[in-house]
Amino acid sequence: MKSILSKTAYFYSLLIVVFPFVMVFLIKKFMEITANYSHWGLTFFLVLCGLISVFVVIWGFFVEMNMRMATVAVSSENVEIKQLLGFGTKRVLKTNEFDGFITKGFKTRGGYQEYCYLIKNNKAIAVFSSMYYSNYNEVRAEIQKHMKLLQ
Repeated sequence: MKSILSKTAYFYSLLIVVFPFVMVFLIKKFMEITANYSHWGLTFFLVLCGLISVFVVIWGFFVEMNMRMATVAVSSENVEIKQLLGFGTKRVLKTNEFDGFITKGFKTRGGYQEYCYLIKNNKAIAVFSSMYYSNYNEVRAEIQKHMKLLQ
């Protein structure tokens, strides 16, 4: 069973990639507007915008796209994890190497969402969610066949 990324995952990844370019454009325009005016508040604002941009790009790329938007293929013997929307590095792990899995649910405006964490040596190796996968329930059911639920 292979996971299928939803349109939401591709939309969010597009936003993550486009965000720094939009921020650079807006900061340049802001600097053009305030070209002859100097104040410590403006400098603070521009530095804050830059830091927020760096944080969003790092979080979006390394956490969301790298971990949560990875494709997962589950079989009776192996779990294949491909990072970065399925275009990144591929790891193949044996299902018996995992301690099990944990699911965590949360409520959003759009309804109920759930994350599934594959655990190995008390560390989350792979994370996938109902927000980013259109076939989340099928993949989770396949994992339940081959791994145990941890409490």
